[in-house]
Amino acid sequence: MSPTTDSEDAFRLSDLTIRQVTRADLPGLEWEGEYWKFREMFANLYRTSQSGRALMWVVVSPGGELIGQAFVMLNSGERDVADGASRAYVFSFRVKDKWRNRGIGTHLMAFVEDDLRRRGYQFITLNVAKENQVALRLYKRLGYKVISAQPGIWSYRDPDGVLHHVKEPAWRMMKKLTG
Repeated sequence: MSPTTDSEDAFRLSDLTIRQVTRADLPGLEWEGEYWKFREMFANLYRTSQSGRALMWVVVSPGGELIGQAFVMLNSGERDVADGASRAYVFSFRVKDKWRNRGIGTHLMAFVEDDLRRRGYQFITLNVAKENQVALRLYKRLGYKVISAQPGIWSYRDPDGVLHHVKEPAWRMMKKLTG
């Protein structure tokens, strides 16, 4: 039998670890350079998470690789999105390409929803790019409903200090957490 890579190993979802991001994880969130441009955003969000206004979750493979992530804003300037009491906002929800279609995204979202339910939140909101039909289907399957269209205008500063403006039209989706 030939050796297998971490992504090819048979695994159960219960073999995955979902935990909060540590400072040491920040470089790993760049996913081998794919998301290097968000380095400053990740560092700022990590500081926000230390104040209790946000959560940063990662999925770790049995071999120790960061293979997924979900960030949650608990309290933001947009009270209808994340008000610190009943509404939370999920963003940067992703699973690495080679790990997709194995139930990891569904597993991660169930974890996030359970965590928010325990914290007393009643609604989860998120945005999904209109062009991302795969994610839209996932969220609909998980019970999220489109509640509005969003212009998706935002900006970030890359590690070189360059300010980038993004226009990514999106659907705002929401789910009521029950039970």
